[in-house]
Amino acid sequence: MKSIFPSSPGPGSDHDQLLRASRAWIPSATVRVLEGRSLILAEFVLIAGIGLSIALWLQPEPHSDWGYYWAAAGQVSAYERGGAGLWLLAIPKALGWSPVSSALLLNLASVVVLLVLMRRIDISNGKYLSLLLAFYLLLIAPFFGIVQLDLIATTLVASGMVAVMAAPKGLAQSLSIAMAVILIAAGVSTKPQYALICWTMAGLFILPAFFLRRRKVSNEIVSRILILTLFAGATLGFAFDSSLRELGGRSEAIRTNSAVTLYGGLLTSSDGVGCGAWSLEASKAARQDLSKPPHEAILGRLKEKPFGHWASVVRCKLPSIFHPPPFALYWLVESPNVRARINVSPQKASIEEAYSRALRFERKIYSLVTLAIMLSVVGTTFLLWRKGSPRLGLLGLLWVLSFWFVHAVFEIQGRYFLGMYMLSIVICALAIHHDLHKDKEAQNRSALNGDPPESN
Repeated sequence: MKSIFPSSPGPGSDHDQLLRASRAWIPSATVRVLEGRSLILAEFVLIAGIGLSIALWLQPEPHSDWGYYWAAAGQVSAYERGGAGLWLLAIPKALGWSPVSSALLLNLASVVVLLVLMRRIDISNGKYLSLLLAFYLLLIAPFFGIVQLDLIATTLVASGMVAVMAAPKGLAQSLSIAMAVILIAAGVSTKPQYALICWTMAGLFILPAFFLRRRKVSNEIVSRILILTLFAGATLGFAFDSSLRELGGRSEAIRTNSAVTLYGGLLTSSDGVGCGAWSLEASKAARQDLSKPPHEAILGRLKEKPFGHWASVVRCKLPSIFHPPPFALYWLVESPNVRARINVSPQKASIEEAYSRALRFERKIYSLVTLAIMLSVVGTTFLLWRKGSPRLGLLGLLWVLSFWFVHAVFEIQGRYFLGMYMLSIVICALAIHHDLHKDKEAQNRSALNGDPPESN
């Protein structure tokens, strides 16, 4: 039997004692299967097969934000949002590909990158964290045929994180950090939500860093480098997105698009059913406030109601923040052409009943997988703290907390938390990977110096 956590660098080490204390065990034969290289191919075939089959069968047309993405891809004068991801979408569009084919190309390419990256950095026995990511990707497979940029943005940010903490050997650190900043900036420009998350995480990191400043551990540097890289990439990506808007003569669009999430999430939200969600009222209010400076518009709205109301709105949103609902199947079936086909079908009643059952099943499985992800984040924090690597252990937890803090104020949707779940897995894998690497390097230095192995 083996633990799901990585093998110890040596007998008597902290890792060795920590693993013996672990209660998470899986059969050794199963570990060998899960760690085999052929499994990544099986994962991709299953995930891609489901995503392709559903997309090619239903052919969902671009709608909502995605209708804009498809119309604006490659059009500088039409740019309002989408950043680097929008220009990636413009490539297959320019080649004459359909919206569904273009979406599948970008999303399946993202799946490949994420699976490969996780297999490289995940050193847990049985590739437990890699399997969690694969399960999550499987659950959102119905989302792959939709012209959305959520997955490509998440993949870009994940690639940047890996470039910082697990760059290929022989690559200069300055070059890997520069690559990371560019990749994160590309992801942030595609999904400006990540700018808020990265900035919030940098702020949250200061407090534990202050209390842990007397604990001299070598991984303090890499934790700070990651935070600073995320901050720099977020700032650069936000600036790039703003520059593209200005170049297209639509600089005010940030107030009528991205800023609407603040209105829907708080400023015009009720504290009842639908709290924190997008609404037509939120969109209208954002446009009404265009003549005012942002800070005046926000303060003016906040003064309209007592503090108790705003606290009540945030309380109302908490269940959806702590336990976001699944989203992939809903957005697929509610595509206008798919919904229209259902509405005119003679079997509409039976289709709707099957759809309701599928949604209930999706919610149950999604809850289990996301619970496993959150437990992995907490477990990684606890284990690395015990190991003497508190800053590394806190990175995944701070990422999750940043999402919670940001969406306590901004609009909430299930798909907005895709990056919270997927990237928290990546961060946990990177933290464990770097910590074990650090131990092996220390052991090698001790061996070269002729020092006896540490015992506890």
